[in-house]
Order: sequence, then C-alpha cells, then structure tokens
Amino acid sequence: MKIDLSKILGYFNNLNDQARYAILGGAVFLIILLDVFLLVLPQISGIVHVNGQIKELSADAQQVLTDRQRINQLKKNLREARVRLRSLSMKVRPIQEVPAILSTISSIANEYGVKIDQLVSEKNQQEALTADADGKYYALPILMKARCGYHMFGRFLNKLENENMYFILKDFIIQNDEKDPNTHLFSLTINIILVDRTSARSKNL
Repeated sequence: MKIDLSKILGYFNNLNDQARYAILGGAVFLIILLDVFLLVLPQISGIVHVNGQIKELSADAQQVLTDRQRINQLKKNLREARVRLRSLSMKVRPIQEVPAILSTISSIANEYGVKIDQLVSEKNQQEALTADADGKYYALPILMKARCGYHMFGRFLNKLENENMYFILKDFIIQNDEKDPNTHLFSLTINIILVDRTSARSKNL
C-alpha cells in the first residue's frame, strides 16, 4: 500500500490552526506515551527488581550479623561455664580427706562462736553419684547440731561456702532455745561431694 504524503500534508495545511495544534498535541502525547511504555517502564521494573535484591541482601547481612553475635554469646557462655566447672572441680575433695573436712567445719564454727553439739559423718548413708575418667563421685552426709545466734550461724555458713569444699545443705531446722532467747538450735545435714580417684589410678596402671 502506497501512502501519498503530499495529499496528507495538503489536507493538514487546509485545516485551521486549532485543528492543527490538536493533531500536533496528540502526536506529541503519543510519542511521550510510547516513550513511557518502551523506555521508562522497563527501567522502573529493573529498578524495582534491583531494590528488591538490595533489601534481600540487607536482610541476609543482618541475619549473618545476628548469627555471629549469637555464636559469640554462646562461646562466651561456654567459656564461663568451663570456668565455673573448673572452680567446682577444685572444690570437690578426695574421699580420704573426710577427717580434715570435719576439722575445718569445727574450726570455722569455733571462729564464729558456733557451739557444736554434734558433728558426725554418716558413712552408711553415703550416696554414689556418678563416675568419669577422674574417679567415682559420692555425696557424704554430715550431721551437724549447733547452738548460737542467727548472725553467728549466717557468718559461719558464708565462711564455709568460701572454703575449698563443695556441699549441699539439707534438712535445715531452726528452733528456739528455751534457756536463752538470744540463742537458737540449728540442726542440718551437710552433703559433702567427694571423689574417689583410687579406681581411676588403678585403671591407668
């Protein structure tokens, strides 16, 4: 099909100014519209896609940072737990040192004015706890009955906790002393954690 441009131009020239401006405006609008659809929209789509990738990378980076902080915190907690474990291990006394432990308790009681009425280890009540490469672990109950004031006994227990021994208090009973209102009767069981390393040494021989 052959288009005669001269006829089109002649027809266009015969139009009045308002009609010609309208046609020119429509042509310009069409060109702008085509430019938007062919050039701008694909670029906007690409920008949106890139922006989505940036957000995804940012979220991934934040997750990596969070995971790293969490790992660092776990490492710190593990180090602290190991330090506490070593500290507790040092407080576990050999089973052969029971007489020395009783002597230490008696000495601390005398230091803080705690009068001991009874202090005996109940060997028949000794309980096996666990075993590892270092030896076998036991809980030995030590029955203690004493007389003193609240503050004296509190200082006694505080001092005992700072000693090189690991223990758990059980059956703690406090009664008033009818003869002296300033004195109380204390009855308790001190479960001393002990280790028997003789079995571990015999295995290594």
